[in-house]
Amino acid sequence: MSLEGVHEVRLDNGFRAYLVERRELPLVATVLWYRVGSRDERTGETGLAHFLEHMMFKGTDRYAKGQIDLLTAKLGGSNNAFTDHDGTAYHFSLASDRWETALEIEANRMKNCLFDPAEFDAERNVVLDELARGEDDPWNVLWQATEALAFQVHPYHHPVIGYAEDLRRVDAEGMRTFYRRNYGPNRAFLVVVGDIDHERAAERIAELFGSLEPVPDRDPVLVEPVARHERRGVVRAPGSLTRIAMACRTCRMGERDDFALDFLSHVIGSSKTSRLHRRLVLEEEVATYVTSHNETRLDPGLFWILAELHAGVDVERVEGLIREELSKLCDEGVEAAEQRRARVQIRSSYLFEDETVLDTALKIGRFEALASGGHRLLENVLPTYDEIDRRELREVAQRYFGPEAWSVVWSLPEDAELRRPAATARKRRTRSKAATSAAKAIKAPAAKTSRTAAKKPARKPAKKVAKKAAKKAARRAPKKSAAAKPEARP
Repeated sequence: MSLEGVHEVRLDNGFRAYLVERRELPLVATVLWYRVGSRDERTGETGLAHFLEHMMFKGTDRYAKGQIDLLTAKLGGSNNAFTDHDGTAYHFSLASDRWETALEIEANRMKNCLFDPAEFDAERNVVLDELARGEDDPWNVLWQATEALAFQVHPYHHPVIGYAEDLRRVDAEGMRTFYRRNYGPNRAFLVVVGDIDHERAAERIAELFGSLEPVPDRDPVLVEPVARHERRGVVRAPGSLTRIAMACRTCRMGERDDFALDFLSHVIGSSKTSRLHRRLVLEEEVATYVTSHNETRLDPGLFWILAELHAGVDVERVEGLIREELSKLCDEGVEAAEQRRARVQIRSSYLFEDETVLDTALKIGRFEALASGGHRLLENVLPTYDEIDRRELREVAQRYFGPEAWSVVWSLPEDAELRRPAATARKRRTRSKAATSAAKAIKAPAAKTSRTAAKKPARKPAKKVAKKAAKKAARRAPKKSAAAKPEARP
């Protein structure tokens, strides 16, 4: 992506805007991205970032409850929002002769939300209902259990939606305190893409956002220590299906290893031509589906492997097969044909993310929010993919995929017998020297910090995560090449 057309606006209060003129159609997309996610919640505040996203539509001193959505509809546009571990984003798509209404709304609700107690209590019930629906989803339960196992110190341990106890306890004044501490011009940036005059847009942005008072900088978070041994867990789910999730900690979004992990994800499990799909679904016929997902974040993220088994298949056997393929990857590396195929898939997916003005705005926002190089890293995404060779892919696999690096959770039917797994013990006795040395070499992630989403621009190509799991992964994991799919508000 060329950055020649990205015009940057900087205000004295710390607010920034990135403006891109695309005149093909009379449309404009705006994304206001706050550097406020679940990682910014203190003890007893879990779920507040997501809950606050809901309340941003429930009334300000200028726009009554429902008026933002009503006004957007009358103007023939659309709006939505999403929250993940690292941030919260609000976006509008409007015709180019009325898009500035989005700026007026965003500038007003940055500081003037009302948090009416009655509306607050009503919306709390909506959020608690959303949480309860998630607890009925076996994939969501498995995902959260694995994430909590992989992160035991860092706030990524907590689910974005929070814990029911915290949500029930918080009151409107507690929400107002969180809002005032975190929502301000220096903790946000704006992306505008479409049929605009960037000079006129810059003037309007300065008028609306220039007088807003900044808030304190982001609090530092605890650094997750090195995982020195494998972590395991079991959850129970209704029905007869068995599932497995494996996750290992990796790197930050936009770091060079992040790009190599995208390649490895394609090779391992994120396509129908991947090794795990061929082995588990087609050859051994032990799984109905399997997928892998590279989910890097502001701070070091996770590489996921997820599988759903045929009824009656021993989950220990499936885990053993997965570990065999990982060991083979560390020992033998990636074949030339696999790398060529993955490069084509990654490139086409990345370019497809610029199909609409909203896609482009989300991509720029995701990189700016999560990558250490900000949105400017976008210029180097495709060249970096082209530079990565098979030797580097093997080294990255050895660095992260050692036998003891994984957090493993089995999701078993409620009446299934639980036996102590032996597959990993066998694997430890037979692992290669390369994998052994790689496991010892894993470094502790430094403190840092989509989707995304958005996944994550410089992020990754859109990854297919099976059925319900895929949607959850897309919301949580910003991707380089895929802009995060916003979660619809109830």
